[in-house]
Amino acid sequence: MIDNLDQRLIGRQFVLSQADVTVGATFYGIFYRLHAAEPLHVGDTVKVVQADQHGLTVQVVLAQRGGE
Repeated sequence: MIDNLDQRLIGRQFVLSQADVTVGATFYGIFYRLHAAEPLHVGDTVKVVQADQHGLTVQVVLAQRGGE
């Protein structure tokens, strides 16, 4: 079951840090694993599109090209 806090994250955009990419992201003191249909890179801007018991599914909205 997903609580309202998790649902409030849907639509949120953020820039990925090294920790986000390798370990996961923390919002409001809660750790979330990140999932995506495409590879994630440090510096990418992503948007949360789904929240479930497995973590957050994100979509890249602006890819960071400098580090590839």
